[in-house]
Amino acid sequence: MKVNILFLLFSLLITNFSLISSTKSSFISLLGVAPQDENYYKTETIKCRNGSKKFARVQLNDDFCDCPDGTDEPGTSACPHGKFSCMNVGHLPVSIHSSKVNDGICDCCDGSDEYDGEVKCPNTCWEAGKVTRDKLKKKIDIYKEGVTIRKKEVEQAKQAIAKDKEELSKLKYNEKSLKGLVKSLKARKEQIEKAEEKERLVKEKEEMMKMAAEDKSDDEHKESSSSTTLDSENNGLSDEPSVDQQQKDEYENTEGLPTDGSESTEGLLREDLGRLVASRWTGEKTEHQVEEVSPNKDNYGGNNEIPEGTDDKDHDNSDGVTILNGPSLLEKIQDAAQNLFQAINLFPAPLDKLDANRVRKDYEDSTTRLSDIQERIASLTEKLKHDFGMEKEFYFYYDQCFETKQDKYVYKVCPFKDASQEEGYHITQLGQWEKFENSYGSMLFSNGDGCWNGPDRSLKVKLRCGLNTELTDVKEPSRCEYVALMSTPIRCLEGKLEELERKLESMYNEQLQGGHDEL
Repeated sequence: MKVNILFLLFSLLITNFSLISSTKSSFISLLGVAPQDENYYKTETIKCRNGSKKFARVQLNDDFCDCPDGTDEPGTSACPHGKFSCMNVGHLPVSIHSSKVNDGICDCCDGSDEYDGEVKCPNTCWEAGKVTRDKLKKKIDIYKEGVTIRKKEVEQAKQAIAKDKEELSKLKYNEKSLKGLVKSLKARKEQIEKAEEKERLVKEKEEMMKMAAEDKSDDEHKESSSSTTLDSENNGLSDEPSVDQQQKDEYENTEGLPTDGSESTEGLLREDLGRLVASRWTGEKTEHQVEEVSPNKDNYGGNNEIPEGTDDKDHDNSDGVTILNGPSLLEKIQDAAQNLFQAINLFPAPLDKLDANRVRKDYEDSTTRLSDIQERIASLTEKLKHDFGMEKEFYFYYDQCFETKQDKYVYKVCPFKDASQEEGYHITQLGQWEKFENSYGSMLFSNGDGCWNGPDRSLKVKLRCGLNTELTDVKEPSRCEYVALMSTPIRCLEGKLEELERKLESMYNEQLQGGHDEL
């Protein structure tokens, strides 16, 4: 019985020793491994991070460097390129060079880098982490307020997009209707212009005919006066008919035409009157003229006596020869012709000038309105084609620009358009809008002005959470490659807020679990 009890006690001691050794071995093997990398070391065969070779899990932290990059010795100083991760509970985790492990100097605030016991390092992480925790608390407060602002801006952006889309739809409908109206007005306008041109040509022709007739009448009058003077000088010796006889014939040829132009078509058929007028302009006689003139000649028998009814403007020269007034007779003929042409509608009535002007004005107004609508359609179409974020949160940034002044330069960023650097009146383009990067965490502008003997300028704007939208900290880490920071409520994400709250909570919990006296 005593033997059995002793055997049982011995078994328990062996088991406890094995557990302690296993726990210590597990602690030693994962020492210096960052929490996020623990899964990488769980397999029995582990690959060096640079891919050069593999090593067994038992070789982890065995104080012999198997991997050139130090993958197998995160908790010892065996590898010159190894990295040791300080947990620093209550503060921020950090990585130090593995050569500092067990060197007698406390590099980690939790003292984990001096685990060989040669030096006792106090845990100062809670005190050192107070500033970090305070910053984290302040950051959480900013995120909470920023998340509220972001929600409002997202809702407003969605409403604005819906409004712009509705406006675009209405504008396209109005454009279609207005195009039809403009087309109709244009056709009417062209008709009016053609009619006006035709009327102008008719009037121009009338004026030319009138001038030609007047010139002919003047020539005939001059010839008649010259002939009369010549007959007077020759005392009737010429064998040619006397001027008196010529004037009488001219008068007899016009007999039957009334002196009042308003009654010029009375008593004559239109066709006959047309022939009569034409004969007076061409110098030929129609059959009707011959029939009417001949009896007159018989009646007068060459007598110089002027019949009654002759125009009072006719006068006698000094030799007693009667001369008819040429221009007066021409006016009568022209009046008769004009009345005839209007009667048979050879000349259309003049256009209504007010109506023509109204059509022109309506066409110009409609064309201007159509141009404005098409310009607005193009603007909205260009705007709505952009990627404004998962929730359209960047929609209001389309028509905004943000500036910051550093030294002698003013930097200007216009999302979805361009970015520039201004120095006085000189403007240098840092780039044209290209896209968002890093899940809408940064904006990229590219293809800016070229650097002398270098690449085209470019700008990356990194976005971070802030209660106001501000552009800050523009730098040029590489030649012609600029980097700027911009704070905005748009980047105050709920997911990130929850992550920060968990981080702060874990810092308190870990410190409480450590059981330090200061708590």
